[in-house]
Amino acid sequence: MTGSTRSPGNYALEMELADVIAHSDRIGRIAYIATARPDGRAHCVPVGIKWIDGDLCTFVMQPSVKVANARRDPRVMFHWQVGPETNNDSLIVEGIANVVDTTEGRAALWEEMGYDLSEFEPGGPDSDGHVFLRVMPMRATVLYRFGFDGRETWEAEPLIDLRDVPVRST
Repeated sequence: MTGSTRSPGNYALEMELADVIAHSDRIGRIAYIATARPDGRAHCVPVGIKWIDGDLCTFVMQPSVKVANARRDPRVMFHWQVGPETNNDSLIVEGIANVVDTTEGRAALWEEMGYDLSEFEPGGPDSDGHVFLRVMPMRATVLYRFGFDGRETWEAEPLIDLRDVPVRST
């Protein structure tokens, strides 16, 4: 459910995960994923996204910096592009990534992304050239017109404190 707020004003609106997904759909299917490199520097790249059963999924090449980073430190963040076509509204989602790298796991998600994945991976789900990042969202923020017109937030219940997620040594 939620711990939701919208400002300005002295009122709070309950924001559900369905509202986060609706904002994502309104803003677009491309988002930037940020992961942390072993030295702590950010790595941020655009990816195509799809919500599947309440998780944020993306199909990405392997090996890649983002996959290596997510395997070591599963804490990730997505940010949707801000622009005039969205009234300068934006969405930020924090979550915990799981790398789906088995043939069975890839096959289960293969038809769910909403586009022909074989354009990028002709070998299909049997190929190890691509994996899915399946992200369990923990927190989301919608900023209306860069935040000048307010914000709404959502938090998962139970919320996992992302500072408590273990990071693997390199």
